[in-house]
Amino acid sequence: MISITRQEAALYATCGNGACFWMNEFYLSTEFAVENTKEPINQQIYRFLKKAIIECRLLPGDPLSENEVSSKFKTKISRQPVREALIKLAENDFVEIAPKKTTKVARISKQDIFQGADIRMALEGYAIRKLGNLINDDVIKTLEQNVQRQCDAAERYDLHEHFRLDDEFHKTLVCTAGLDRAWRIVEGVKGSMDRVRFLSLEYALTPITVTSEAHLQILSCLKKKDLEGAHDAMYGHIRTTRDQLQKVMVKCKSEWFRD
Repeated sequence: MISITRQEAALYATCGNGACFWMNEFYLSTEFAVENTKEPINQQIYRFLKKAIIECRLLPGDPLSENEVSSKFKTKISRQPVREALIKLAENDFVEIAPKKTTKVARISKQDIFQGADIRMALEGYAIRKLGNLINDDVIKTLEQNVQRQCDAAERYDLHEHFRLDDEFHKTLVCTAGLDRAWRIVEGVKGSMDRVRFLSLEYALTPITVTSEAHLQILSCLKKKDLEGAHDAMYGHIRTTRDQLQKVMVKCKSEWFRD
């Protein structure tokens, strides 16, 4: 679980001009270090902020100050890569940038969730049917190890690891089918779904074991070379997730959503 409560995160801090800004959990978390890789800094910041939004350390409506984001880094960086990251986040509907107004985390689009589920059912269902002889012992072993780690993460209630392994399971299937570009599409549409899924798990509105149980069913079919059964299990898994998210949205704050 997240280490501090929403109440602890709901602090106010005073700026130099006497104005106040919302001090959310993101600004209270540990500092972020720029990785020594070839990946540009603005892309690293984009990944960092996107993860914080999906994992609900940044909630819909939370402000995102360029200065405050810049200050989160252990090494000094300029505001320019932060600005570039925020623009990319806006293009992907994760933040809202209004001229002369505070940049805020975007509300979650209900239509994006429903359409994202439809797209995932179509693409991932097709990927399952396309697997054929591509499913070999090595792939099965990789999937088995993944699901076992998912079950372990669920037992520890490690949401971050559970989500990472969930993505890895789906990515393995799609990419094994030779549909790497399709996976990039899936990644693009699943962000809104993941934000609500994290809320659902964090507030115990959906049992964390539901995902690993669905993956076990898919894996069982694949081990028997039952591609139609695996397709139906994947289709049902994503459809059930969509239906659960619809129920979760009713229980969450209405101002977190649009459409």
